[in-house]
Amino acid sequence: MSVLPDFESAEFAPALKAIRKQLQLSRTALAAQVGLSTAAIQRYEAQDGSNIKPSREAYERLSKVLAALLADSASAAVSQPPPVTPPVAVAAAVPAPAAPLATGILLADATLEQLIARAKAMGAKKVTVEF
Repeated sequence: MSVLPDFESAEFAPALKAIRKQLQLSRTALAAQVGLSTAAIQRYEAQDGSNIKPSREAYERLSKVLAALLADSASAAVSQPPPVTPPVAVAAAVPAPAAPLATGILLADATLEQLIARAKAMGAKKVTVEF
């Protein structure tokens, strides 16, 4: 059984996007794992005039990869105990090194380095920051 609705269905685009976001994957990261372009994933997820339907082969690859990733994330969630957060000592003059952005940290509390590290961990090859 597929984790996605049939690719001809109107529910395909929102389901693909929801599963990708649930797995915390960027379009680029998913595209790399499936062997498609980022633009193809974007157009499969689009809910406007730019929407396209995948070929049967692309749909089957997407379904297979997403099913495996969902199974991996479910087994990882069951088998791993929650992480223990060590106490943090605050030094007055020495800033703490930038750590990867934890999934529970608020965007407003993250440093620029943490945001960039998180984007790269999610598959971004390039990060542009504008002020």
